[in-house]
Amino acid sequence: MTSTTDAEVAARYGVSVDEEAEGIAEPWNTDGGGIRAIGTLSEWVGKAAAWLTLPLLVVLGGSALWRSLDLGASIPWAQDVGYMIYATHFLLGAAFTLKRSGHIRTDFEYRKWSVKKQAGMDIFIYGVLFIPVMILALDVSIAFAKRSIDQGEKTILSPWDGPLWPLKLVLPIAIFLWLLQSISELVKSIRAFRKGEWEAPIA
Repeated sequence: MTSTTDAEVAARYGVSVDEEAEGIAEPWNTDGGGIRAIGTLSEWVGKAAAWLTLPLLVVLGGSALWRSLDLGASIPWAQDVGYMIYATHFLLGAAFTLKRSGHIRTDFEYRKWSVKKQAGMDIFIYGVLFIPVMILALDVSIAFAKRSIDQGEKTILSPWDGPLWPLKLVLPIAIFLWLLQSISELVKSIRAFRKGEWEAPIA
């Protein structure tokens, strides 16, 4: 099995990682057996969204510097822009996090089960609980974003009075990507249930 980013980073800095304890090397923690194109998309979007931390640091750092130099209470637009950048980073990273099995789960119990029981539980969670809710959330978020765009919605958190609709537009995009990745996870689980083993990722 190929190593994951967590293990690679730990090795780069000379830090030992108990992969079994961390769940990194567990066979279900790969997208092997899923839909490869969806996994690639989730990976690309997640890595692109990670770069948003740089403008976030610039905005927050600039605002802090502004206050420290007694140039005013704060930069009027800094709080709103920082909030929007962080929210966008968080939302667009959701599908990537799902692909990397980074969301909270009870692996300490899950790892004790047979592959068929693991996959069966995942099929139930994704097929019965998660995907239907995501479809509903996508429908609601599209209407939410459309209304915000039509109204030219603006922020009320500061005197800046900046546009809020760009952030509202990110929501359905992020939910759509999350939905796609959950479908890939469902496919992976179905294949594991049929074969009785988790597939290794394609090199």
